[in-house]
Amino acid sequence: MPCRITKRDNPLKTFEKLKRLSAFRREYLPFLRTLEDQDLVREIGYHQETGSPVTMKVLLLAGIASTATVQRRLARLRQLGVVLQSRASHDARVVELTLSAKTLALYRRQEGLSRARR
Repeated sequence: MPCRITKRDNPLKTFEKLKRLSAFRREYLPFLRTLEDQDLVREIGYHQETGSPVTMKVLLLAGIASTATVQRRLARLRQLGVVLQSRASHDARVVELTLSAKTLALYRRQEGLSRARR
């Protein structure tokens, strides 16, 4: 479905916001090397903030990438300390993924900067 721009929309503001987000990502989140990395961190953070840590099954069903790619990217993000892995309290077979406190702090900082510019 094509995107329609109405008179109320301001494409310049949209691109300015995208430019700021991109600059922030380059400066503070250099470990997000691929689109898959960005999608994984965003999906994990979203679920974490809604109070339900994400599982591998949910990530795979999100269609971010192939199973092998998701596993490989997650292994790298875990090794860097960006993503934490723990067993679910209700079922030890289930692995839950969350963002580290440091990573969450970076995203909250970005949110604060965005609000300050409004």
